[in-house]
Amino acid sequence: MTFSKKTKIVGLVLLSSVILLGITLFLIGPDNSGQGEVEVFEPSSPRIEVFSLAAVISKIDAQQKLIVLKHPTQDKDISVIVRDDSEILKVEFPFDPKNPPSQASFAPKYTKIALQDLKPGNHALIESNENIYNKYEFDNVKSIQVLP
Repeated sequence: MTFSKKTKIVGLVLLSSVILLGITLFLIGPDNSGQGEVEVFEPSSPRIEVFSLAAVISKIDAQQKLIVLKHPTQDKDISVIVRDDSEILKVEFPFDPKNPPSQASFAPKYTKIALQDLKPGNHALIESNENIYNKYEFDNVKSIQVLP
């Protein structure tokens, strides 16, 4: 069976039209209402948590149970309200901290003291039960260690 030239041309045109229609439908496609869209998740920055602070005491108000500290990196004060169950300890080393021995292992001595024993200029390590990151006042104080 032989095909005429006219039939071959019509067949090729028809085949080409079907292929072009398929490509067009594939590229345009029906509206999938968000299907196929890629959603990019950017990881959030990790939450910063700080539970201790080393700073210098600038003021003490024993009646209000308040200690004011100089912020270690900013020109601001931090107010710390001391609770009745907060532990206040004086840390003592068995050597002069300004001239430590070259090779020694030691355990510091901790002595309980009262809030009234603290003085402006003392270096203190404040430990809290709550996250104190970016706080300039907090009251959930676990312990205060006064360093020599």
